[in-house]
Amino acid sequence: MYKIERILCPTDFSPASIEAIRFASFLASHGGCQLTLMYVDEEEKTPMGYFEKDEHSLNQRRELISGFAHSKFSEIIKDEGLRTDHTSMLVRFGTAYHEIIEVAEDNRYSLVVIATEGLGRSSPHLIGRTAERVVRLCRTPVVTVKPQAEKREWKIQTILCPTDFSEYSNFAIPYAVSLAKSYDARIILLHVADLATHHPEALLEKFPDPRFYHDDADKINIEKIVGRDVEPENTVVRLAEEYQIDLIVIGTHGARGMRRVQIGNTVEEVVRRTASPVLTITHPIHKAVFPRRFKEDYTVSDS
Repeated sequence: MYKIERILCPTDFSPASIEAIRFASFLASHGGCQLTLMYVDEEEKTPMGYFEKDEHSLNQRRELISGFAHSKFSEIIKDEGLRTDHTSMLVRFGTAYHEIIEVAEDNRYSLVVIATEGLGRSSPHLIGRTAERVVRLCRTPVVTVKPQAEKREWKIQTILCPTDFSEYSNFAIPYAVSLAKSYDARIILLHVADLATHHPEALLEKFPDPRFYHDDADKINIEKIVGRDVEPENTVVRLAEEYQIDLIVIGTHGARGMRRVQIGNTVEEVVRRTASPVLTITHPIHKAVFPRRFKEDYTVSDS
């Protein structure tokens, strides 16, 4: 059973990232888990910072940045009413997505909660580069949160879990069931068929049995829906709005196989377009194919 015990929430102190902190706080307060607020300073990876070789100046700057970040953390903790005994602060220096992934995986966090917009966002039609890379590369479950026009009260009563019937996408089901049990929520299992599919209702028989993925699945209210569209993300986003979905749980792999250089088109579009938080799950095969992360180089075999 998936249980949220430790949450990592990166922030650049932008309004968008504050919304992500609010959602992370909601999750933390429900489970009484530990929340870590994280700030990554990327100056040393810029051309100006890279050529700064004076160790004294470097350390002095790091102290100033750390002091600034901790003061901002303290403001957020006070303004958002976060529990001080369940909230810790972390400052790192380097490339944001690299540091976030390294901390999340090395310290076995249950979840990363990150805003889709922020300093890494170059266009309103794209998710931020840091969020995109974290979703694409991180083996820890990641929730992306889109900023809202108005402050909202977070809840999890209805969970949408899309599946293309592949093993990769079905791996998101146990996560959806675990969260549904924890929050007493219902699940909508969704499959989107091609427009050329005749009698799409017949596909209801092909839905995976949630009991195969979680022992308590029979205790959850699960509805199955088949949609038809040119692109699956259109139906996912539309149903998320129509059913007022509180959380979308989706696998980053699908029937098309391993993730490509970018995250799957469906996942990327859902994250970009929906107003609902999106929990993305990496299939464990990714851990086998990429057993090492950034610290070691891969060697190419001659065979």
